Amino acid sequence: MNIKKLSAYIEMEVGNLGVMSSLSRHQRLPSANQSWLGPTLLVERIGMFPSSGDIRRPMRDPYPLLAHLKRLYRGQALEIDDRDGLKVIFSDWRFRVRICCNDPAIIINVETRCATQLMPLKTAELLSHLEHFESAVL
Repeated sequence: MNIKKLSAYIEMEVGNLGVMSSLSRHQRLPSANQSWLGPTLLVERIGMFPSSGDIRRPMRDPYPLLAHLKRLYRGQALEIDDRDGLKVIFSDWRFRVRICCNDPAIIINVETRCATQLMPLKTAELLSHLEHFESAVL
């Protein structure tokens, strides 16, 4: 199976969520006459879904912010899941806001689909909404 087919298979299997963990669980051992494609596939997947990484922000009460972001993006989103923080999915990007259980903070992660230039723009947009919300609350 070539890299492209394996990549598509993994994306279908995990529904585009947890791709990196899926890759780490499904590592096959190389045969004697072929090299292992794991690092190549991993780099390809990272390139297909550029990510902001985890952005940690202190916040005493994150629930009003989650409700605010949900209202802001409700009309544009393909899917919204608020079971564990807030996950909002669009056609070409998505974000997740998780609540820290140890201290009053949130963790934000933004990913785009194959659009390297879009990821910093959407990250800045989301952080801007967060800053406006914080200033309005104070």
